[in-house]
Amino acid sequence: MYTLDINFLSDRAAAESQSVERVPIADSQFLIYGGAVAVGLLALVGGAFLYLNSTYEGIQQELATLTATESQLNEKLKVLESQEKQLQEVQGRTNQLLTLFVGNFPVSAIADDIRKRTPISVQINSITQASVAVDASPNSSQSSSTVNLDGKATNYNELNDYLLLLKASPLLDGEKTKLVSSNLQTATADKNFTLVNFQIQTAVTSKSPAELLPELQRSGADGLVARVNLLRQEGVIK
Repeated sequence: MYTLDINFLSDRAAAESQSVERVPIADSQFLIYGGAVAVGLLALVGGAFLYLNSTYEGIQQELATLTATESQLNEKLKVLESQEKQLQEVQGRTNQLLTLFVGNFPVSAIADDIRKRTPISVQINSITQASVAVDASPNSSQSSSTVNLDGKATNYNELNDYLLLLKASPLLDGEKTKLVSSNLQTATADKNFTLVNFQIQTAVTSKSPAELLPELQRSGADGLVARVNLLRQEGVIK
């Protein structure tokens, strides 16, 4: 007679061990997808790093090119500044030679222009002219000629009109023409009218005689006009 020896405990233990060793399908897929995403992120970060590194190198090269170009431009600018300075020195020496040859505005031409602009209501007592150095340096040869006028006017309105006439003179510097002083001279027993004593200071224009030939011709400065025309014929001045 046969007997069946069945060990239910060992069969249960074997089934439990198989169930522990078997990994669920959902967990496997999660690990696969997670690994793929991680690899993709690493690849994206690596690509971005390579792109940024390449861009940085390109910017550095462009910056080096711009720096070299700036250095070249600075050198050219220094050369141009040196040439401009030399040209100004040559022009300055040329103007000095022209001034020596042509001369300054004649005192007679300036006095004649002032006389023509002086109305009957204004009387000029004296006209004095002096040269003042433009540059205070000892080697400077540039000077400006100032003119002082002392006189009388019948009233302040006439004096103001006369000041405007002087400012409009092409031979005088309108910006430097100003009233220095004025005072009212009261009437006396001998003179029953009032007068305004004044002092006006002005300066000869900084323009060259070549720019004012018509005015110089009207003032009778024939010698100066002839010298300017000679220089024009020779092509020294335009």
